[in-house]
Amino acid sequence: MDIIRLEGEDKRLYYLVGHLVMNEEVLAYNLNYPYKTSSDYRWFVATAKGDTLGFIPVKLEEGKAKINNYYVADDDSVVFSALLKDIVDALSLDYEIESVTQLRHIPDFERNGFSVTLYWKRYVKMKVFKLSTDEEERV
Repeated sequence: MDIIRLEGEDKRLYYLVGHLVMNEEVLAYNLNYPYKTSSDYRWFVATAKGDTLGFIPVKLEEGKAKINNYYVADDDSVVFSALLKDIVDALSLDYEIESVTQLRHIPDFERNGFSVTLYWKRYVKMKVFKLSTDEEERV
């Protein structure tokens, strides 16, 4: 599996995810919330053998990296982990990473360093907490 990082208006993005973001089943997976992009986004796309396995768009603004929608075929935990690990590796030094996460995906995000900070009816807000210097030395 490969994780491809793309800017929000990269032409390759449309080839890799366009067929998915317009698919009724994929929209239903996202609780019928439309996928968005702009120059403020960075997309992380998981692929294997020419197929798109999942994607997570991340909006970068004001020191925060915000995940507010995503798609992973068959809720595959391996794909979730690869995408979330790559996001944390790529962005955690420069951004505070937050996510609006569907309830059923809480375990996938928790396994990758996210913690719940707020509960809503269908979603939770999650955040990656950076270790302090003292905590890093103990690890």
